[in-house]
Amino acid sequence: MWRAHGLGVESINGCVACTGRPPRFYPNVVSVDPAADAREQLRSIAELAARATGAFIVKDSYRALALDSFDFEPLFEARWIHRAADLEAGATRLDWQPVTDPAMLDEWEAAWGGSADEPALFLPAFLTQPGVTMLAGSANGRIAAGCIITGTNGVVGLSNVFGNAPEAISAAVMMFPEREFVGYESGEALVAALEAGFQTVGDLMIWKRP
Repeated sequence: MWRAHGLGVESINGCVACTGRPPRFYPNVVSVDPAADAREQLRSIAELAARATGAFIVKDSYRALALDSFDFEPLFEARWIHRAADLEAGATRLDWQPVTDPAMLDEWEAAWGGSADEPALFLPAFLTQPGVTMLAGSANGRIAAGCIITGTNGVVGLSNVFGNAPEAISAAVMMFPEREFVGYESGEALVAALEAGFQTVGDLMIWKRP
């Protein structure tokens, strides 16, 4: 998402950081190395946050960072989920297909929950990102459900699920059969993922400094 918005990505002490102001809903920093020194990560994040103007968001991927000591507040917590490769997909009734052009992308974002009063979040450049597929499930010619799937190193990431979650998961599995799926969810979305064959495998926390 950062790169699709023309922003740079910097690696710092087991984290990746956006070099500019990230799009709304997306973090400034993500921890990516569970073996990294948490104290060094905290120091780097505190330095980046001190230079920022406005809110600063951190995705604490392993729920290992005591960011409350730097005036951060928990925004929400979630669970990492994993779906084994040998599970079959469920049935689908919607017409599922990849998003392939800007007009369809605009319709997908509106169905996902985008606002006409805000700048577009999913830009056309997002459609050309390597390994990324945006799926749309339509009924009567209108998008009613969707998700984003990202294939890397034999594992498929699932995110931005909306509408009929079981159908979206099944459509993604049909596109990448016999592949493991991973992602993270909370609340009702987590319940839907577990019912579709996912299992929880870890915790994460999203922190925000106002």
